Amino acid sequence: MHRRRVRRRVTLVATAALVAVAAFGVQAALSGSNATSAKDVLVSGTTDSVTNIDPAGEYDFGSFTVDANIFEQLLDFKSGTKLQPRLATGCRSVGNLRTWTCTLRRGVKFHDGSSFDSADVKWSFDRVLKIEDPSGIYTLITNLKNVSTKGAYLVTFHLKKPQSTWPLRLATGAGFIVPQGLYPNNKLRSNSESQVGTGQYKLVRYTPGQQAVYESFDDYWGTPAKTENLIMRYFTKSSTMKLALQRGEIDMAFQTFTPTEINSLKKASGVRVYQGQGAVIRYLTLNVTRAPFNKLGVRKALAYLMPRQAIAARVYKGQVKPLFSMPPAGLPGHIDAFATIYGRTPNVAKAKAAMNAAGVAMPLSIELWWTPTHYGDASADEYAEIKRALDASGVFKVTLKSTEWAQYSDALGNQYNAFQLGWFPDYPDVENYLEPFYAAGNFTANGYDSKQMNALLTKQLSAKTEAARFATARAAQLLAARDAPIIPYWQANMIAAGRNNVRGIAGTLDAAFIMRFWQISKTS
Repeated sequence: MHRRRVRRRVTLVATAALVAVAAFGVQAALSGSNATSAKDVLVSGTTDSVTNIDPAGEYDFGSFTVDANIFEQLLDFKSGTKLQPRLATGCRSVGNLRTWTCTLRRGVKFHDGSSFDSADVKWSFDRVLKIEDPSGIYTLITNLKNVSTKGAYLVTFHLKKPQSTWPLRLATGAGFIVPQGLYPNNKLRSNSESQVGTGQYKLVRYTPGQQAVYESFDDYWGTPAKTENLIMRYFTKSSTMKLALQRGEIDMAFQTFTPTEINSLKKASGVRVYQGQGAVIRYLTLNVTRAPFNKLGVRKALAYLMPRQAIAARVYKGQVKPLFSMPPAGLPGHIDAFATIYGRTPNVAKAKAAMNAAGVAMPLSIELWWTPTHYGDASADEYAEIKRALDASGVFKVTLKSTEWAQYSDALGNQYNAFQLGWFPDYPDVENYLEPFYAAGNFTANGYDSKQMNALLTKQLSAKTEAARFATARAAQLLAARDAPIIPYWQANMIAAGRNNVRGIAGTLDAAFIMRFWQISKTS
C-alpha cells in the first residue's frame, strides 16, 4: 500500500464550494476559500446520461463512466488492448478453458474501510447473475456456472462452456467488485444511496442530470488519483457545454460534441482537442420477429440503401468512417462483410430487387426510432440523412420518431421495430462486437436467433489459438451481413477536449474507450 499523503481536500463543510465550482467556474467558486485550490479540482463536462450506478444494473456508457472511478475489476486494460492485473495479481486457465483461477491482491480496502477478499468477488458476480437487470449487463457473464473460493485470496470461475476470452470479461463493468455486506444480492442499490468500491475516487454526491462529485481515496492500494477532487457535470446540450469549456467554467469535456463544434474548438483560444484510437460504433437494429422486418428482403433492402458515406461526410464532417461490419476496422479479425455482400455505396436497383423477391410493395412505410441526446446532438441530423436517402430511393417512406434515453432504453425491441443504438466496447476485441448482438436472447431484444450463428459463437469461444478464433469471427460477420438483423454504418475514434492547463487526456484515449480521470491533472 502506498504511503498516505497529506491532502488539501474539499470536506463536507465545503460541499457548497464544490457545487459552486460546477455551476460558476473553479476560480470564482474558490476565491476566499481555504478548502482547496483550483488545480485540486477537475471539472469535466458531458452530455451523457446515467441509468444505474450500481454495477449490477450498469450497461450504458454514461453509467460506466461514473462507475469506472468508483469500482475496480480483477483485470483491466493498459494501452488499449493489453490486459493487466488490477484487483487480481494474475489469472490463469486450468487446462480446459472451462476453469479460470485468479489470485487476489492483498491489503486492498473498500471506501467504507472494510477489507477486500474472495467473498466480495463471489458475491459481486453472483448478484449480477441473480438480479439479471434489464440493462443486459449480466449477458457478459452468462457463461459463468458458479464461483468458488479457497481462502481469502483465491477465487475460481467455473464456466458452462470453454471460453478463451474469459479474462476479457473479467475486465468489464460486469466484473466491478462491491463489498458483500453492503450490496443486496437480489436488487440494485439505488442511485440515491452511497456507492462503495475500491477505486481511486469515492463518490461524495450524485445529483441526477446535474453532477457527480468525487474525492480521491486516501487508502487506495495503488497510485492515487492525480487530482484530489473530480466533478462530472451533466449538460443537456453540447452547445452549452462547449461555451462552458471556452469560458473556463469546466476544465475538459468528453462525450459528446457535434462535428461542427469539434471543428470550432480546434480553432478556439485556450482549448485543445484530443483524438485517440477508439472503437465506438453506430448501428440500426431491426426486430426480425415483427413485420415488416421479419422479411429478409426488407432488411436486405435497407442494407443496400444505408447512406454511410453521406452520413460520414455531411453529418460528421469526416470525423467518422463508414462501417461495414459490427467489429470496427482496426480490430484483429474484422472484415468488411456488408461491403462484400451489399457493396460500399447505396444500390437502389438491388434494393428494389430484394423487395420484389420478398413480394413487398413499394414504397413501404416504416418507422425509424432514434434518441436525441444520449448519442450526441448530431443524432437528429444523422437520422434525417438516413430518411432522406431511403425516401429518395422510392423503396421506403420513412417516419422518424424519437424519445429520450430513459424511456427509449426500456422500449427498444419490446416496442420499436427499427431503432438506433450505439456501442462503446466492454473490451476491445472482435468477440465483443459479435456475441452481445447475435447470440440468442441478445440485449437488443430484436428476436434474432440463428442456430448457425450460435454454433459459430460457441466455436469462437472454444478456439485454442487466435488464428482459429479470428477465422470463426470472420465467418460470423459474413453470416451477420447475410441475415442483416443489424445494419452497422459508422465507427469513430475517442475524442475529448480540455483547457490548455489540463494534462493527461491524450494518454487515456485508446481502443478500450475508458476515460481514466484519475490520470488527469491541472496546472495552476
